[in-house]
Amino acid sequence: MIKCAKTVLALLLIAIICCGGTFASTIENLNVTYQSSGTYVNIEAITLANGGNFFLGMTNNSGAILLKTDATGKEIWRTSLPGDDVRSLATLGDGGVVLTTTIRTVNGSEKTGYTFGGETNLIRVDKEGNILWHKNIPGIGTGDIVVSDNVIHFAGWFWENNTGFIQNYLLSTGTLINDKIHLGSETTSMIPLAMLLEDDNTLVLTGGTTSNLNEGSTCAWIAKIKNDVVQNQNIIRTGSTDPVYGTGACGYAITRAYGGGYLVVGSNPPFGVTWTNGLGWAAHINSDLSNIWVNELPRCYVPYAVVQFGDRYLIAGMDGYDDPVWLTLSVDGAIIELEKIFQNGKRSMYNDIASISDRSAALVGWVMKKDFAEGILITLSNTTGMERRELWITGTTVAIFILIGAMYFLVIRKSKLVMKNSRKFTKKKAKRKN
Repeated sequence: MIKCAKTVLALLLIAIICCGGTFASTIENLNVTYQSSGTYVNIEAITLANGGNFFLGMTNNSGAILLKTDATGKEIWRTSLPGDDVRSLATLGDGGVVLTTTIRTVNGSEKTGYTFGGETNLIRVDKEGNILWHKNIPGIGTGDIVVSDNVIHFAGWFWENNTGFIQNYLLSTGTLINDKIHLGSETTSMIPLAMLLEDDNTLVLTGGTTSNLNEGSTCAWIAKIKNDVVQNQNIIRTGSTDPVYGTGACGYAITRAYGGGYLVVGSNPPFGVTWTNGLGWAAHINSDLSNIWVNELPRCYVPYAVVQFGDRYLIAGMDGYDDPVWLTLSVDGAIIELEKIFQNGKRSMYNDIASISDRSAALVGWVMKKDFAEGILITLSNTTGMERRELWITGTTVAIFILIGAMYFLVIRKSKLVMKNSRKFTKKKAKRKN
C-alpha cells in the first residue's frame, strides 16, 4: 500500500510540473524573399492589408514600389511609385493605402562633409494598385503618417534647418488643410521620425535633433500634440556614452506600452547615419511623458521598429550591416530572446514590423543572397502563453487520470480484493467445519 501511494504521489508531482512549466518561445512561421531581375531589393515598410494580406513598400534600382501580397507572401500586384524610398504606410478602410516616398540628395565629400536634402511624395493608392493622387512636397523630409477620418496627419521636417512640423491633408484629394504645427525653434531642432494616434486624436511623436551626417543628435524626445497645439514634451536620455556619437540619442519607433504610456526604441546616431555604429535602447515613457525606465539593448545598436507581442515587445533592427536582429523584451525592459541572421559576412537588416495579431507580427528588410540583396518578409509568433495553457490542460488531464487510477486501485480494486479474500476465507472456514 505504501509503495502504491509513493507511486501515485510521484505521478502527481510530474503532472504539477507539467502544469507549471513554460517556455519562452518565438517561432518563425513564414520566410519569403523577393528578387527583381537580379537587382537589389530592400523592403523598407510594411502594413497589413484587408483579409490578412500585406502591403510592402520596397525599393530597387528603378525606384520605389508598392507590393501587395497574400498572407503567404505571394505577390498579388505591384505598382511603381514616384520617389526612391518608401518611408511610411497606412492602410485605409476601403482596402487601399496612403504612403510617403522620399527622394534624398547627398551633397559634399568626405573631406568637406556630407549633407542631406531632398523631397517627399504623399501618395494614395486604391486596393487594385491604382494611384488616385500624388502630392509632391519639395525640400521636406518624411517622418511618419497616421490617418483619422478623412485627414492625413503628416510629420516631417525642413532639410535645411532640421525644424520639425506636422501638416494635415485631406485624404480624398491630398489638399493641405492647415498651417504647419512647428516642433522645436530657431535654436532647438526636432526631427520627427515616428508617430501614433490616440483615441482622443492626440498625436504622440518621437525623434531626434538632426539629419546632418556631420553631427550627433543632441537627444531623443517625445511630444504630444492635440488640436494643433503642442501639449507636452520631454527628453529621453540613455545615460551612457556611445563611442562615436556621445550621449545624444534619436527615437526611431513608438508603440503603446503595457500598463499605460509608451514604449520608445532608438539609438544614438542621428537619422540616416545608422550603418556605422550605435547604442540601442528602449524606454518606457509615462502618459505624462516622464521617463519610467530606459534600458540599453546590447547587440542591437539600431532598433528601427517595435510592436506589442503577446506578453512582451518585439523589436527589429540591426547590429551592424552583417547582423539583422530581432529581439523580445519583457514589460520590465529585460531582453528575453535575441535572434540574428548571419549571411556569411554579407550585409543585411530589418527595417519595419507590423502586428498581425496580439501574438504574431511580420518583419521586413533585406538580406544578401549571392551577389545582390533580396527583400525579406518573415512572420513570428509568440507561443509562450499558448504553451502555458496547453501545458496546464495537459497536466490537469494527466492529474485527473492519475487520481482516477488511484481511486480505482485504492478503492474499487481494494474492495474487490477484500471481497475476494473474504469469500476465500469463508470457503476455508466451511471446509474446516466439514
